[in-house]
Amino acid sequence: MRQFFASMSQRTRLMFIVGLCAIACITAAVGWWVAHPPYGLLFRDLREADAAEITATLAQMQVPYRLADDGKAIMVPAEQVYDTRMKLVSQGVPKGGSVGFELFKDSDYGVTEFAQKVNFQRALQGELERTIDSLDEVAAARVHLTIHRTDLFERDKDASKASVTISLRPQKRLDARQVAGIQRLVASAVDGLTPEAVVVLDDKGATLSGYSADGPGAEGAGGRLDQQARLEADLRSRIGALLHRVLLTDDFTVSVDVRMNYDHVKQVSERLVGQGKDGNGLLVHERTNSSSRGSDETDPDHVKTSPASSDRDVEYAHGREQEEVERQVGRIERISVGIVIPASLPAEQINRLSDVVAAGLGLDPARGDKVDIAAIAPPQPSVPHSPTPDTATSRAGAVATVTPTPAARLQPFAVEWAVGVGAVLMILILAGGLLVVQQRQPRRLSAPEREEALARLKQWIETAEVRR
Repeated sequence: MRQFFASMSQRTRLMFIVGLCAIACITAAVGWWVAHPPYGLLFRDLREADAAEITATLAQMQVPYRLADDGKAIMVPAEQVYDTRMKLVSQGVPKGGSVGFELFKDSDYGVTEFAQKVNFQRALQGELERTIDSLDEVAAARVHLTIHRTDLFERDKDASKASVTISLRPQKRLDARQVAGIQRLVASAVDGLTPEAVVVLDDKGATLSGYSADGPGAEGAGGRLDQQARLEADLRSRIGALLHRVLLTDDFTVSVDVRMNYDHVKQVSERLVGQGKDGNGLLVHERTNSSSRGSDETDPDHVKTSPASSDRDVEYAHGREQEEVERQVGRIERISVGIVIPASLPAEQINRLSDVVAAGLGLDPARGDKVDIAAIAPPQPSVPHSPTPDTATSRAGAVATVTPTPAARLQPFAVEWAVGVGAVLMILILAGGLLVVQQRQPRRLSAPEREEALARLKQWIETAEVRR
């Protein structure tokens, strides 16, 4: 090996070293490509139980996988995504964290009737949970049923009841029609269950559905929230259109809060109505009695007359006015509007803009309506710093709820392409440097050229000696 390397010329040695480097780079790139194949998204937004079930099944199938989004997403090699997904679905994985009617697949004939009823209730709850989970706005759902059992000597018949707890996806909400649809879905699956007996809650414990039809909130809290949300959205849209025409930009933020009153108020008032000229009432009857005594003739020189007396009886009739006022349920008590715009308008124009917004929405200052417009300059970008453990944890939780973007899905491909392109560039750079070195090195003469050069040199020396 040494003799082989020593027999090489300098140019050959350099070419040999460059070739070895190129082969090493290509081998490393190919090894990286084989060891790190591109991964594709298999499932996302998974619950912990579903993720554990899927990873255990993938380990049994000997399919490599990666966890992303804090364990809520699972990725497998891109060429195995669809095949693996079909295999998992055929095995009933994931089950969605609930058990359906497959509970009776391997049922035991020795199970008691009570156990069969309990299993049927569990299976029915699981099937309803899976159906509700299929909604785009729902991340997870739990269904609890209280099914009424009819007995032979039963006197008091209690109706069936149900409760549904829903966890919504980020930036998603259910309107009144969807809540009513969930109520009807659950009621249709249970014998003797009415939609009014189904209570729908969100993950924060707020009631999305209406109360019982006999209760004070029969109109439904879901309908109230939906009515308020529609009103606020309409006001925001009107303000946004007005600001866009004035500012000629969408660089602003609008927040609207509408306080509504759903109290049912009925007020009855009654008062007398004065009539006639004096306002005492309408004259119905008037009677006057007057009487006087004669003169006293006992004393002829002094004639005395007794004073006269009168009696007046007047009867008036008064009218009655009755007024009955019933206030509308769901009336607006107050509207508050907050607007943030760039700090480029003077104070006079901001005040004028506030008056225009108030007039465009028909706000009533006497009712307490108000508009607040703030011109705030955007903050200057600060130097990034390393987050504390608490900050890093909170950011990780926020990233966990973000759906992987197409750019993130192509990241493994980008890394591998970068490695390959880097290797090719390195080879090209080495080859270019070799060419430059070869061009700068003097060309070695062949044996005839050396003999000819020596002959010329001798001739030149002899000529120089003769001249001397």
